[in-house]
Amino acid sequence: MKKRSFISVFFIFYLVSFSFSLDLQKPLPNWIDPNRETPDGKGPFLLHTRASVPSDFRIPAEYEPISAVVISWAGYTGMLTQIAKAACEKGNAKVWVNAAPQSISGLDTKCWQRIPAPVDTVWVRDYGPFGLSSSGVKPAIVDTVYRHYQYRRNDDAVPQVIGKTKNIPVYQTELILDGGNFMIDSYGNLFTTERTYIWNSNMSKEQVDAALKSAFKAKNIYVFEYAGFPGEPKDGTGHIDMFMKLLNDHTVLISTAEQEPFKSNSQKAIEFFKNKTAPDGHPYKIITVKGWYDGGGWYSGTWYTYTNSLIVNSVVIMPSYSGHDEDNIKAENAYKQGIPGISVVQVNSDDSITSGGSIHCVTQTIPKYQEKRSEIPILIDNLDSEAADMTVEDSSFGYDELVRKLTSVKF
Repeated sequence: MKKRSFISVFFIFYLVSFSFSLDLQKPLPNWIDPNRETPDGKGPFLLHTRASVPSDFRIPAEYEPISAVVISWAGYTGMLTQIAKAACEKGNAKVWVNAAPQSISGLDTKCWQRIPAPVDTVWVRDYGPFGLSSSGVKPAIVDTVYRHYQYRRNDDAVPQVIGKTKNIPVYQTELILDGGNFMIDSYGNLFTTERTYIWNSNMSKEQVDAALKSAFKAKNIYVFEYAGFPGEPKDGTGHIDMFMKLLNDHTVLISTAEQEPFKSNSQKAIEFFKNKTAPDGHPYKIITVKGWYDGGGWYSGTWYTYTNSLIVNSVVIMPSYSGHDEDNIKAENAYKQGIPGISVVQVNSDDSITSGGSIHCVTQTIPKYQEKRSEIPILIDNLDSEAADMTVEDSSFGYDELVRKLTSVKF
């Protein structure tokens, strides 16, 4: 039954994997590119039956121990290689690579594992798996709806494919939520921006909060403004990871800038944490780091930030930018101030940041857990021709019929 279950999800998405041909030299931005992408006009893919997340699971903070870093091989491959090396060699974590090539130059094969998940973009933070843990032993995944689901079906399917590949249970929610707009501490305090409510405008704020608490076992939810107007974030995303990062339960790094609307938005975030006691009983320690906006009008230009980093066990992988050596060093020192004893690896993010993200945006994490031998990808070579000709978009077949066809493969 496990093989049949794997096939039913894997091939549903694999068969549509080439609806968009990846251009590694010109990857899609974090936002929609209307010249290369069109919506299919259909709703999100949701399983017919969806179980609730068990009560003994929770989503750990990023600064808690992790087992794996997830990336998608869909562009900025030089940057991804550096991230993978740092995560494995410095952070002692495995790297799971969606749509991976046969080999990755400069990366030991012991460091990474191929995930048979076709992708549309590199922005796995937003569409990838939210990793849960039960006492650091059992893993689970929450699969939210990616905000670009009508344009990027392969991306939206990634959590399901990873779950089946690694034999990790997946719990699906109808909530539209990007991982870049999700930050949580080890006590279950969740931080996000108002964009989460905007994406889920068909629900009341109370319903959105209830869904967040149910899926992630969050206890409190704190919502921040973002730089821009409703539906028009100046940084292109409106995500919290573009201006803020928790370094531990009582230390927060906030990106400040001289330009509006970033200046006032950051100041509001600082005021929120000022004179506030963290859940561990300490007053919040606020560390600021320089950010800047480089460009012209509202729809052009780039927001440069150092908060879009990744914490992997004992290492911080942070973005660096050409021509800003002094700012890069100050940002590295800010992380070392906030996390004593941490190692910091700088990875140049010149190319990706102009498309709406850097290190955090192109990674997701799986919490620490005890991996089992059964977590080995199933390789299938003998799909029957009738099933192979079918795709999710074939209106002549319903979902159940498609699953029946796909699970008829003989072993």
